[in-house]
Amino acid sequence: MNDHAMQRREFLKLMGVGTASVGLGNHMPAVVSRTPDGILVDSHEEYGGFLVERITDPNFPYKIDPRVIKRMSEKSTTFSRNIWDPERQERPELREDLAEMNLVEGKGQVPNQTRLDYALMAASWHTADTNGRASYQWELHYGMVRGLGLHRLGQWDPADLDMTWREASLAVKHAALFYGASLAGIAELNPLWLYSDCFAPMREDRARALPVLSEGDRFGQTDEAWYIPKSMNRVVALAFEEDFFGIANSPGRLASAAVGNGYSRMAFTAATLAEFIRGLGYRAIPAGNGVGLSIPMAIDAGLGQLGRLGLLITPKYGPRVRLAKVITDMPLIPDPRINFGVGEFCETCKLCAEHCSSRSITDGPKTWEGKSPSNNPGAFKWYIDSEKCYDFNGFSCSNCKRVCPFTKPNNSWLHRVIRKFIEVRVEPLNKLMVNLDQSSGYGQQLQDKGFWGLDGQRSITARESM
Repeated sequence: MNDHAMQRREFLKLMGVGTASVGLGNHMPAVVSRTPDGILVDSHEEYGGFLVERITDPNFPYKIDPRVIKRMSEKSTTFSRNIWDPERQERPELREDLAEMNLVEGKGQVPNQTRLDYALMAASWHTADTNGRASYQWELHYGMVRGLGLHRLGQWDPADLDMTWREASLAVKHAALFYGASLAGIAELNPLWLYSDCFAPMREDRARALPVLSEGDRFGQTDEAWYIPKSMNRVVALAFEEDFFGIANSPGRLASAAVGNGYSRMAFTAATLAEFIRGLGYRAIPAGNGVGLSIPMAIDAGLGQLGRLGLLITPKYGPRVRLAKVITDMPLIPDPRINFGVGEFCETCKLCAEHCSSRSITDGPKTWEGKSPSNNPGAFKWYIDSEKCYDFNGFSCSNCKRVCPFTKPNNSWLHRVIRKFIEVRVEPLNKLMVNLDQSSGYGQQLQDKGFWGLDGQRSITARESM
């Protein structure tokens, strides 16, 4: 018997839980109990083994100050400011040619920065880079939906197929998963999460932005403004799992490959799902990072909670996801928001802050505003210094996701034990569990040689069998 197995057995004895009890979540009823804010449910397929509180209380599971918070300008995001903001044009990182250093000077042999690693990264971004915004168009594509004339048949009524709107909503989420999403949820669209403008730079005006307006039922994009009518009050939030082993290579290039792969899958799936909805006679706006803030929309859609690292943390994949969305006027039924103890755990854990090489993540308390011009004040949360994050290592770092205890694969014995302690909210044990997580070797960087030496069957599509 190896030392790891012995440590595991002794630890479980010490804590008074055996491997059978750790796996009890898989066999418990769907509804475990009722809570003041909703119901406690257990679904391994949906939540990966976590006990999750589905919130039916109409209040939002986050704190905002309505006197301060307002719709954010897309022009204020770090990605946009890199183009127009003079302060972002003079940063020393722009003069640092990592590709030259690693591929030419290093002859493509620098560990975790090899030519093989760069090739995987570059190809993974291909669809996102070449199709990019073109994939996220608002109107019908010139394809089969238009060719068949589906859009001319009026708005589809689920009753035609003896379906309810709840069943129709499930069908839309089924289509999202069919087209490639890892998770899908539906929310009533909070207009606060739409950008107040669309950043649309021109050669002669790098800071140009178009206002996003709601004027009656007007819908479309012009050279003066974008028009999103209030009738488009539903959003389908989509999450895409990033490869566990790729993220484990962070800050190597393979982590960026995992991220780029997510962005490329986002472009395909969001555009395809929007076309599906248009084929049923409804309007649809697909988007990746654009149009609005993906994280609060995903929280409202019940996909997860906000963590200290500034990312959505899902029960099944942790923060190891990319997000897209489709805004529509199809009257879909919203999903309940959820709580599975992320906020309480992040208060204690702080691993993401400790392992953030750029010091972008705070180890302090939540606040109502951040220090960066790209932070939108008025929400009570941990604010991230996005410029520092972007500028580190050529924007190729996922250390925070790599070390997060929620990132671990679903059948990691230690992750399952951590889950059980989160479920019963035993906060004094959180730090103990974090220390055990680290001492057992989880969260350490996987070298690129280890990645390329893996069994090819252990792919992103086979994650559940790890």
